[in-house]
Amino acid sequence: MKTYLKLHFNSEGKNPLDIIRMVKEVGFVPMVGDYDFVIEYDSPSDYADIVTRLHEVLAGSKVYYRLVSKED
Repeated sequence: MKTYLKLHFNSEGKNPLDIIRMVKEVGFVPMVGDYDFVIEYDSPSDYADIVTRLHEVLAGSKVYYRLVSKED
């Protein structure tokens, strides 16, 4: 499965380059197109771990995000 991530930055929040670094540390890979990042995983428990880590990393950053998941 793949989960796609779209970020919406806030001028009152953290620097976008810092946000990009943090999201990559979670395991997301930058992409070009309708979404900013993608991550691949195998099971629903992997998804739960990814979403939890992402939410923790972005907490307090004033960044909004949207996730869309699809099966391959």
